[in-house]
Amino acid sequence: MGRWMNRRWSRLVLVLLLLGPTSPAPAQPREPACDAALAARRQLVADAPGLKVLLLAEFHTSRDDHAWQLATLQALVRRRPRLALGLEMVPAARQGALDRYSAGRTNEAGFLQEVGWNAVWNHDPGLYLPLLRWARAEGVPLLALNVEPAVAQRVRQRGLALVPPSEREGIGPPAPVGPAYRQRLTAAWQGHQTLADPADPAAAADLERFIDSQRLRDRAMAERLAAAQRREPGRLVVALVGRGHLEGDDGVPRQLQALGVAPVAVARRPLLPEGCVPSAAGPRLGVYMESAEGVVLVRQVAPGSAAAAAGIRPGDRVLAVNGEPMERAGQVIRRVAAQPPDEPLRLSLEREGRRLELTVPLAPASRDNGGPSPSAT
Repeated sequence: MGRWMNRRWSRLVLVLLLLGPTSPAPAQPREPACDAALAARRQLVADAPGLKVLLLAEFHTSRDDHAWQLATLQALVRRRPRLALGLEMVPAARQGALDRYSAGRTNEAGFLQEVGWNAVWNHDPGLYLPLLRWARAEGVPLLALNVEPAVAQRVRQRGLALVPPSEREGIGPPAPVGPAYRQRLTAAWQGHQTLADPADPAAAADLERFIDSQRLRDRAMAERLAAAQRREPGRLVVALVGRGHLEGDDGVPRQLQALGVAPVAVARRPLLPEGCVPSAAGPRLGVYMESAEGVVLVRQVAPGSAAAAAGIRPGDRVLAVNGEPMERAGQVIRRVAAQPPDEPLRLSLEREGRRLELTVPLAPASRDNGGPSPSAT
């Protein structure tokens, strides 16, 4: 979810595109579940003509998710040639950097420096550059959607009620969040407030400010997507957004609904069974993680993975890998990728206030029913 899921939550190459390969390929037997997953992706493209906004969900550190997004866009542009691509990763105030990159006036290195990528996003730019290259080559406009980190931090410290629109980039009051979204945000807040009790008045106020900062990001992205759609009603606006902002059709979809934008669709990478795509090589742990404020949390554990066998659970905090303290999800990913396959990984975790020391033999990479790739660790 944008740096907490943005800065805070520091979060295939698909051989088959959504409409299948561009030239006939030899028929290969597939499981019915594989055919069903591929059919679901084709249906997404078939539905595109009726949409105003399409939100492509991602784990920010998942190479598979980003490759799926690119394959989706490549298929969509054949059905809806007029697209715009919105990016959670870039604050709206830095739109000029996107425009200059799109126009070919800056190269990739210049764009990353100009937009301040490491300061505003700090996820591996190599995961996103293929998407940006594609948009520039296709002439697809790029849209910056997020708020400046300083604005989100201002709301995090003071709460929405005490930050006037003039100090939050003109973003209007967000619609209330649903109960399930509030529950997820509370769990995330508790992940880096392990000793806090939401029943304590001071802690409860801090939790509300935390939720406010998320609502602000949701509303900012929704308002900017709505504005782009109003400027060019015939253009399909597609956005790359962290899953946390989209789960349960809350977050950004709820804010778009409040703004009267419809129809809107949310798409997630299908969970492809083994054999739908080639297996990757290299050691893997089998978790998706997000990080914020020096805290790395496990979000998902792939069934049948090394992590599942070791007893790692969603909500566990990663303290150290091989004795080295971890503060960002990217650090864990790099350590796992560099681990010799015949040497077990030593993990230090925290669960419900208890420290756990695990020795985890790593498995070779495979596609666990669409589970994490080596980039997700």
